[in-house]
Amino acid sequence: MEKVYKYIEENFDSFLEEFREAIRKPGVSTENTGIGEMASWLVKSMKENGVEDVQTFKTQRHPIILGRVGKDAKRTLLVYGHYDVQPSGDRKDWSVDPFAAEVVGDRIVGRGTCDMKNNLVASIQVIKAILHCRKRLPINLVFLFEGEEEIGSPNLKQFTEEHKKELSSCDAIICGDGSGENRMGQSLLVYGLKGMLSVELSVRSPTGTDTHSMYAGITDNPAWRLVSALGSLKNGEKVLVPHFYDDVEEPSQSEKKKYGISPNSMSREEIEEAFDLKMKKGMSASDALLEVYYRPTLNINGLCSGYTVESGMKTIVPGKAWAHIDIRIVPNQDPSNILENLKAHLAAKGFDDVIVEKTGFNAPFYKVDPHERIIQVVDSCMKKVVSEKTMVMPIMPGSGALVWLPYILGKPMAFAGSGYIHLAHRPNEYITKEQYLKGIKLFATIYNDYA
Repeated sequence: MEKVYKYIEENFDSFLEEFREAIRKPGVSTENTGIGEMASWLVKSMKENGVEDVQTFKTQRHPIILGRVGKDAKRTLLVYGHYDVQPSGDRKDWSVDPFAAEVVGDRIVGRGTCDMKNNLVASIQVIKAILHCRKRLPINLVFLFEGEEEIGSPNLKQFTEEHKKELSSCDAIICGDGSGENRMGQSLLVYGLKGMLSVELSVRSPTGTDTHSMYAGITDNPAWRLVSALGSLKNGEKVLVPHFYDDVEEPSQSEKKKYGISPNSMSREEIEEAFDLKMKKGMSASDALLEVYYRPTLNINGLCSGYTVESGMKTIVPGKAWAHIDIRIVPNQDPSNILENLKAHLAAKGFDDVIVEKTGFNAPFYKVDPHERIIQVVDSCMKKVVSEKTMVMPIMPGSGALVWLPYILGKPMAFAGSGYIHLAHRPNEYITKEQYLKGIKLFATIYNDYA
């Protein structure tokens, strides 16, 4: 591996420039901006870096790319990634152009730098390094790259089912989306993801149109109805939907000790630094970790009604109101039961006029056995290359349709990567040069050690 590491270091400038090229191809799936250009660039880059067989498959929205290299090795890894990114948001929130891949000091700043074009590009660049030093790979690799992760991967499940026979030839799956390091310099060792149930609540006025607000005293206001309905769902932090917590299992004392969930294991300040956020007042560090790892959530992520221009006024009773809700589910919870109980709860509270619809992104939870060989190899490689200091996450609080891969293929999935994942979706997203160098070395080490 020393020869491979040396090659990576000596050629790092060219690897870095190739990575910056990827950032300059927007690939915003939500807006359908630059997706085709990014997909074409990725196919070209895969071939130039030594991926022998690259195929592009059309879907109802954005293409899925399959690549293969190696066929005679003992083991095969399926490497999952996504080439699409989130919208950049308001340009005024960025210190530089979000798609210029500017280098600011030791940082490469741009949308997608840590979610997840860093690990996407590094996972294929390392092939060139290994082939140059060894002439052949120690492992067979199958790459599955999609362009719809940021919109819920609507075509990934069907594609995986249709190609199950060829994809299930792998021994394990590596996901470069969802692992890296925190601001405390700890490698994140991740063993699963929470599931997701997406729901829309909506209310319409009796007429279905806006009404002059002088009649507000005699007609129902959809915005007030919706706000009242939403208020019935929670009391403080407790979700009031019947049976919501029935199947939730609290961790054992040994689990709490293993994952640092105890009154003195971490301080509030350390958690805030690790996750780069501000905790709720009065919440202890141990309670925060229990919430993050083991407890389901019900969250409003969008709320709209009436006249929403920042300045000005329009005196109306709105004709409609809607809210988008995401419910993060943990092991043993059944999303279909939660949805039916949510509908029954609103009906029992008198909100028969509130329409409840399952929408958007939905996925099951996933939890892998930490004793699986791929997990132990990845954990070891993360410690060797990214940081010896670690933060073990039994279940990451995020969600992803990528969990259909281990469910459908019946193979264990590990998470590996570099960079600060807490910067994902934020303005001024960045990765440092050192972190990107570590990322290339990390994939080289995983490919070598799992062989």
